[in-house]
Amino acid sequence: MDIVAFGKIGNEQKELYYAFCAEYLPGSEPEKMKRYEELFPEAFLAATENDEIIGAVFGWSRKIEFSEDESFALDGIAVRYDCQKNGIGSRLLERFEKAAESYGAETVSVGSAGGYVEKFYIDRGYIPQCYKLWIDDKPVIAKEFSAIADYYSYEREDDGGFVMMEKSI
Repeated sequence: MDIVAFGKIGNEQKELYYAFCAEYLPGSEPEKMKRYEELFPEAFLAATENDEIIGAVFGWSRKIEFSEDESFALDGIAVRYDCQKNGIGSRLLERFEKAAESYGAETVSVGSAGGYVEKFYIDRGYIPQCYKLWIDDKPVIAKEFSAIADYYSYEREDDGGFVMMEKSI
């Protein structure tokens, strides 16, 4: 692997960045991302190799949508398939956490829908808070976790739910 550079997205990269996110994070909302990138440019980061985007992470203050939530939301993170398992995701996450901290956040929160992605976050200090389901187009808490053992013992149905995790930064 050549030298990988990490940094906020530049004007010349924006369209490629959003195309990368659309491919690797199909649930991302480009118009929303573009609005929030104007407010939190330090939290829209790319990993590049030979000027090609191979990883992306982005997020914003949850206060924008939920006034009572003080956390900084990690809304998406992805690494190109052939570049995974090289520490790029971990380094993107570390830089994202520093960006969140620069905006005054004390915690980063993320929703994860299972498997190796949840393990990725737990291995990096994120603590599962609750399991949510989408009901009438709103996330509703189905289970609050009292401890990590509670998270591991909870049996989910295949219902499209997700785990909310949080990390103090």
